[in-house]
Amino acid sequence: MERKVITGYDTVFITGAPVDAGVRAMLDGLSRNWPEMLVALGGSTLGPFAPWSSMRDLVPAGRGEVYVVRDPVMKERWDDVGYSLMDGGEGPFAVLYRPSPQPAIEVQLHEDPYDFGLGIGFEPYSATLVTAGLSLVTVVAPDDESPFSRGLLDSLRQALISKASTVPPALTT
Repeated sequence: MERKVITGYDTVFITGAPVDAGVRAMLDGLSRNWPEMLVALGGSTLGPFAPWSSMRDLVPAGRGEVYVVRDPVMKERWDDVGYSLMDGGEGPFAVLYRPSPQPAIEVQLHEDPYDFGLGIGFEPYSATLVTAGLSLVTVVAPDDESPFSRGLLDSLRQALISKASTVPPALTT
């Protein structure tokens, strides 16, 4: 029997925060609403799904794949239909992360990074983002519009921001 590959909606974050700590913080928060949450760690193979409480300390530093479902019912549905929202508006998701393989990338800025607040119209422009020492974090969610998926992204963004403040600043010479 041929297995269908069903993908979700990818969103990428670039961060200097310790990603494993951010993922743990995000999932700790989610586990309050998902008491039966199951997590599997990936890599060359996908490990078995187990309760979050037994997987929490196993989230790898530096590079990892973390697959998350609310409960066994969501896991079974994920196997059949992939990343999709269930009737309650929630769905499975994954967080994949690794060190940036490129030392710098060109980006297009759509928001003023200086935030001068002068009220002058902002015109998007290109910039170079030095990614050496940073991590790429991809969230694979069921969609890009639902309150559930938007909440996941906001929760991880806030967790990474809070963990970034614990990273010591670079030494200057």
